[in-house]
Amino acid sequence: MLRSDRSGSGAPTLLLLPGLLCTQRLWDRARPLLEAFHDVLTVDLPGVGGGDLPEGAADLEAYADRVCEVLDAEGIERCVWVGHSLGGYVLAAALERHADRISHAVLAYSTTEADDASARAGRDRGIDAVREHGVAAYADRQMPRTFREDAREEDVEAALRQARDWPEDAVVRALEAMRDRPDRTPLLLEHTELPVLLIQGDDDPAIDALDPEENHVTRIVTDTAHMGVLTDPHTFAGIVHGWVADELERSA
Repeated sequence: MLRSDRSGSGAPTLLLLPGLLCTQRLWDRARPLLEAFHDVLTVDLPGVGGGDLPEGAADLEAYADRVCEVLDAEGIERCVWVGHSLGGYVLAAALERHADRISHAVLAYSTTEADDASARAGRDRGIDAVREHGVAAYADRQMPRTFREDAREEDVEAALRQARDWPEDAVVRALEAMRDRPDRTPLLLEHTELPVLLIQGDDDPAIDALDPEENHVTRIVTDTAHMGVLTDPHTFAGIVHGWVADELERSA
């Protein structure tokens, strides 16, 4: 079972999934703001914090299966899924087999598109770097790139501390799964009954912005880089709660 934590009260439940090299601690600053209105469930990704990795080839659908095991254990049939970066890839993969478990989808600094050739080559270089030099050295090189150049040192350090919870095999498996994921944009767009929120940073070097012109998709751009969840938690929490509240009112 994946490591998880649940707090707060209020409907609907928010499921928060972190990105690569991040843990549940990613949400520490936004969580108190969200749990004032919502039941909040944070879940670490496979291989992190003692959670087992799925057997077989790297597959984000298997990650989504593991997340749904936590939902089952918590007695949650359906909820709002919020995925940051890699967590958003897991959310998109969940649409393959678990679309009925997702009431609303929030892709935060993430995408449904597949890696292009350049990005896939970058994943391979990352795998080689982790195997040769270890997770800490890889994180020290990669994590600062997800922040603005003028980022506060304490914010970068907060992210680097989370990376220490990632074993080498978990990082390698995640990079493989990210490299090999298909383009799930058509899948996202065909679920017209599913409200979707795209939160994107105007200075995000890690993600190419999606901008689909579909009625069920809302796009909001923040004045941040890739780690806006951590660097501007008040804006992030306000966007998520406000959008969910608006969608519930619209569907009432």
